[in-house]
Amino acid sequence: MKNHLVRLDRVAGQLNAWLLAIAIGLGMLDLTVLVAKCIPALPQPPAATSKDVSQPTVVQAPSSPSGSRS
Repeated sequence: MKNHLVRLDRVAGQLNAWLLAIAIGLGMLDLTVLVAKCIPALPQPPAATSKDVSQPTVVQAPSSPSGSRS
């Protein structure tokens, strides 16, 4: 009987560590959802139509002087 109690105590000790890890993970998930609900949603930009865009804008990277190559 004593052997069974020792085994049960060891299993309970290991189980407590797992339960603590799960409780911390669920607490972090709960906090994340709470923060996500408190932050206002980003506004959606209006959709561009073909009438709104006359010419596409092209952005070019700045060019370096040809004599300063390393």
